[in-house]
Amino acid sequence: MTTSLAEDWDHEVIALVSAARNGDGDAWRRLVENYSGMLRSRIRRFRLGNEDAQDVIQTTWLLALQNLHRLEQEKRLGGWLTTIAIRESMKLLRRSKEISTDDLDAVDRPDADAGMASVDRRLDGAWLSVAVAEAAAELPPRQRQLLTMLAERPELHYVDLARELGRPIGSIGPSRARCLTRLRGLLTERGVTPDLLD
Repeated sequence: MTTSLAEDWDHEVIALVSAARNGDGDAWRRLVENYSGMLRSRIRRFRLGNEDAQDVIQTTWLLALQNLHRLEQEKRLGGWLTTIAIRESMKLLRRSKEISTDDLDAVDRPDADAGMASVDRRLDGAWLSVAVAEAAAELPPRQRQLLTMLAERPELHYVDLARELGRPIGSIGPSRARCLTRLRGLLTERGVTPDLLD
């Protein structure tokens, strides 16, 4: 019986994480080498400067090392690291938000707090969007296809969905329920709690 490249990679990641947890420096270095490029590409959307991006990556690896024992599913390391990097990028953006002179003049106005709350909401929304997209990308292809159609064409009746997907009508409801349950689980792993989705 042959295994797929993805299965081989999952086994390798599981072995490397296990070894790194036990203090194997070579295993840790391999994880850093294998995932640092992915982290750079994930945080690129935040338009951080080179030094800030490097700080985020270093902080991500530090937090990962400190919390590696908490990672329940080793093969989900990539998603877990991405979540840490996104959160650290958001924190950095909040801390280093450039304030224009107009913003400085506005600090004494009563609506200044409302303006900062609006920035926080936008940053939280950006983080949530990234987390949902990353989680959806981990769904099996059939669930991802169903989720995409439900999101992009909410007006479709189950009969139309079944016809377009080539599936029995009675399978759409249960498939939708399984898909959403799995998506919730993936989001929970990324620290997205139900209250954040309201």
